[in-house]
Amino acid sequence: MNKKGFTLLELLAVIAVIALLGGVTISMFSASTDTSSEEDLANKFKEIQEAAIVYVDLNDSWLSSFTNGNEIYVRLGELQNTNYISSGIKNPLTGEDFPSDYLIKIYKVNPTGDNSYVNSCIISKVGSNTRCIANSDGYACECCDYELNTNDNMNISCNY
Repeated sequence: MNKKGFTLLELLAVIAVIALLGGVTISMFSASTDTSSEEDLANKFKEIQEAAIVYVDLNDSWLSSFTNGNEIYVRLGELQNTNYISSGIKNPLTGEDFPSDYLIKIYKVNPTGDNSYVNSCIISKVGSNTRCIANSDGYACECCDYELNTNDNMNISCNY
């Protein structure tokens, strides 16, 4: 007798293959989402630093004090209060607001040489402790000659 249909073994094999493909797909998607969040965070850090440079450039009192020294510090809260950056900007990894007391350091690199240029970084100062949050590329490494940020919710690799 010839019956049409699938055996139980064939059905189980198909279900196992579908489950395997689904697991691989989900793990690949999860890894790409993590990378995307880290890139979003780096872009937010770069956006904050660019806003600080524009703020100093357009504000005569800040610009004159920057010209007299080789560095200047602008608080994230000041950029938010003057609408250079939106209030309530969130960390894409944690969903929390960035602290308004973050300092954006704008400094001259090689100020006495011919190849002088302006660079920036974001630092956090708590008491006498100063930590690097992000360099000008948005990553927490090689930042303003300060120790690296060890805060788990902002540990971005420096593979750029």
